[in-house]
Amino acid sequence: MEKIRVAKFAVIILCTLGSFAFVVPRAAAQVDVRGQILLPDGNLPSAVMRFYLTSDDGRVNDIRYTDSNGRFVLERLSNRIGYTISVDSDGASYGDSRYSFMPAYEQVVRFTLNPLRSRPTASSSTVSAASGYKPDAKVFALYERAMKEIRKKHNDAGERLLREAVAADPKYPAPLNDLGVLLMGKKNYEEAGKILQQAVEADPKFLHALLNLGITMNRLGKYEDAIAPLREAARLEPGLVAAHLHLGIAFVETDQFIEADKELAIAAKSPHSDKSIVHLYQGKLYARTGDFDKSIAAFNAFLENDPQSAQASEVRALIAHMQELKAKAR
Repeated sequence: MEKIRVAKFAVIILCTLGSFAFVVPRAAAQVDVRGQILLPDGNLPSAVMRFYLTSDDGRVNDIRYTDSNGRFVLERLSNRIGYTISVDSDGASYGDSRYSFMPAYEQVVRFTLNPLRSRPTASSSTVSAASGYKPDAKVFALYERAMKEIRKKHNDAGERLLREAVAADPKYPAPLNDLGVLLMGKKNYEEAGKILQQAVEADPKFLHALLNLGITMNRLGKYEDAIAPLREAARLEPGLVAAHLHLGIAFVETDQFIEADKELAIAAKSPHSDKSIVHLYQGKLYARTGDFDKSIAAFNAFLENDPQSAQASEVRALIAHMQELKAKAR
């Protein structure tokens, strides 16, 4: 009888919590981060380098550039969440490289690129996005022009050129992903999802496209569709906290509770994750499974971390409701 009661209460909480969309807590204090990228031999680069900047909460998915000596400045980053800098291999002098950091602890970042890996064996399934596809020279020139415009923060011109590159060669993964990133920034998630799906179909091991596609599907509320790309991104790069966090969210929203608990636990252990989002979805997860004690503890941790969040009043009401239900169950 007691189990039946708890199950009914969990259904009530499930309905109440259904009002939580894919939420992001309010912005915290912001800091500027200065950085230096070094070549594998420790020398300074002699040309501008492109890199991706992603945040663990999924709000930042940007294309950035260094100066001609590998220096960069990242302005107004939240000091509460983690970020990852990703540099794709140039196919000649350095390999795919990633560096995660927390602005609260690292406001000066220096990281050395990985050495170029040996060529993959013939049995490898797909190639990396950086080195596998050889576009037509005219299409590549369009793409390079687009990147120059984006580097100047001329995003409209960059978007137009990216669209031309995609129209000229729909199987070229790089412009597909970068166009998707621009569309995500404009919150045009419907079109971004279609473009990023094309990028993943063109190169199923394109880590950035996989992550961006999964986040976009979560933003659209298409949680089932988010699982496959996020799971693959986490498999390709197990240390990519954003993939585990957003995979956990997708599992919560599709009632795959065991998997959700595992992925959110991985995100919770990382010093680079946004603990507010982790605790919020852990609270939602445990409420749905009827473990009110764990849910209340997770929600309290969320409130302790971000008491002024836009969701704070609703979370406090849910805690009070669960405590009331627990009292009735005794």
